[in-house]
Parts: sequence; structure tokens; C-alpha cells
Amino acid sequence: MSNFGLEITPRPDLPAIVARWQREITAPELQAGYQAILAAADALGCGRWLLDLRRRDEVVSAEINQWVETEFFPLLPGRYAAPVRIAFLISPLRAARQSQASSVAAISAATRPEHGYHTKIFTEEATAYQWLGA
Repeated sequence: MSNFGLEITPRPDLPAIVARWQREITAPELQAGYQAILAAADALGCGRWLLDLRRRDEVVSAEINQWVETEFFPLLPGRYAAPVRIAFLISPLRAARQSQASSVAAISAATRPEHGYHTKIFTEEATAYQWLGA
């Protein structure tokens, strides 16, 4: 499936959903992309997601960070049999700059296992898959 500059691929062998942004996107496309990932996950009953952000720049804004924190993440708890696990795959260069304000930094800092989801940033895909399977 490809929408919003996003390719969503079910990986039943993992099991996980892999979502890769293929181009630069706008804030509305980011929101629509997250909703598309959620719809795909619901269709498969899959709460393990690898979000590959390496081909797009940050979509940075207080509004996006707030939307993720107050509207998107609250949709996740109790949705699947196990808490949702979201692995964010970023480039090593972006990881080196991660101390700067960014949507990925805000998202990963929002991990709240007690609220039914886990997030973590990775620079290596294999390591992300290992964490998703844990």
C-alpha cells in the first residue's frame, strides 16, 4: 500500500508492519500516514511497527508533537493483545543530531509502557526487528 509518501508492508514473518516514507512530507501527510498505519495494523491485528524515517526530513512543529501525544498515542492502549511497540528507524546522522528538538525525539520520549505502548529509536534495521520481537 502506498499513500501520503508512505509504503506500508505487512511482514507476517516477523510479525510486524513496516512503514517506509519514500519522500518529504507535509504535516497533514504525516498525520494521514499515521492513521493509515493504524488502519493497516488494525486489519492485521498487529501491534508491532517499524517506521522507517530515513528518506524524509523531520516534520517539526509543536502542533505535530501535540497531536501525536494527545490524539494519536491515546488510541493505542488496549487495541491489541499486547502493548504496541513502535521502532523508529533513523539515519546515524539524524541520531547524532537527536538532542535537538525533533518530532522523533518527542515521540520516543513519550514512551509510556504503563499506558500500553513502547517506542524506541534505532539506526540499524536488524536491531529494530530484534526489539520488536521481544
